Amino acid sequence: MTKLKNFPILPSNENVIGIIGGGQLGKMIALSASKAGYKTHLYCPKGDNPAEVVVDKITHGQWDDYNKLVEFSNEVFCATCEFENIPSKSLELLSNKTNVVPSSLVFRCAQIRSKEKEMAIKSGFNTPKWFLIKNTDDLISSIKEISKTGILKTNSLGYDGKGQLKIDKDSNFFEAWEILGSVECVLEEKLDFKREISLMYFKSLDGSEGFFPLSENYHENGILKKTSAPAYLDSNIEIEIKTKAKKLAQNLNLYGVLAIELFELLDGSIVFNEIAPRPHNSFHWTLNGCDISQFDILVRTICGLPVKDVNCNGKWEMTNLIGQDVNNVNLYKDQNYILHIYGKKNVKAGRKMGHFNKNIS
Repeated sequence: MTKLKNFPILPSNENVIGIIGGGQLGKMIALSASKAGYKTHLYCPKGDNPAEVVVDKITHGQWDDYNKLVEFSNEVFCATCEFENIPSKSLELLSNKTNVVPSSLVFRCAQIRSKEKEMAIKSGFNTPKWFLIKNTDDLISSIKEISKTGILKTNSLGYDGKGQLKIDKDSNFFEAWEILGSVECVLEEKLDFKREISLMYFKSLDGSEGFFPLSENYHENGILKKTSAPAYLDSNIEIEIKTKAKKLAQNLNLYGVLAIELFELLDGSIVFNEIAPRPHNSFHWTLNGCDISQFDILVRTICGLPVKDVNCNGKWEMTNLIGQDVNNVNLYKDQNYILHIYGKKNVKAGRKMGHFNKNIS
């Protein structure tokens, strides 16, 4: 990270926020920045990029086009990423030229499953039993240490159920290894859990911090389908996981936002799943369910504006519109559904096309 300016950084023609990635998260970040009076500059490859219609300037370039990345960095006072799989070398280059929030080191940790698990353990979280798999010999020996079913995941680049498969002692290990590309993997023990919850912590560059209320998540085919909030936990357990979340953020030297996915097991204990150092699908309900959304908070953190815990206004439910869901005319007839359509040009099976929020208080 380059030398920081004095905070807070207020809106002006010179104080431009850089957004890396042109998807729906980039679009919603830009909308929040614009609402707060900031100009935005988008960097992304050419393609179906819904964020392009709401930003002030666009630079099209590949993630390894270092000349264009340098040009982009010279025009923004900071940059933030809408997804975590941008090559770490690109983020490190940007970090030498401008403030990347969260930092390239945070994104590097989120990109490598083994590193994020090690960091979670260091911060006090329990994780599923897991093994680093570098070859089929590792896989054959490690599967013996798992009681029933395991999940074999690529050690990087997996999301929304991609880059992973279920495996057990009777599986064809060589076939499984080839299906995932014969790359370094992580083998995790598959857990029987009661529910998945997610937590969002945030910290501003001025040092202030806070949390959103917890979310409870429901998946279909490895993709988040629905979130309800606030999710309720025993108060002592909630305090404990928030303490660990702060410790994790401290170990990462995190500024910005950090989503943490957790499993609540049948016995009530909490187990770490993964992190995302960016706005998260399971907190899209905050667009309508809170006085300030996760995107607004991100903008405040990277500009060094003060932040604090956010409360929700009632009980909310967020439902993703996946693939052809977006063309269901009945959704548009009910005014109680607060629709957020991303504007992607191509409708594909398994693709997040939008979501709707509903007050279910």
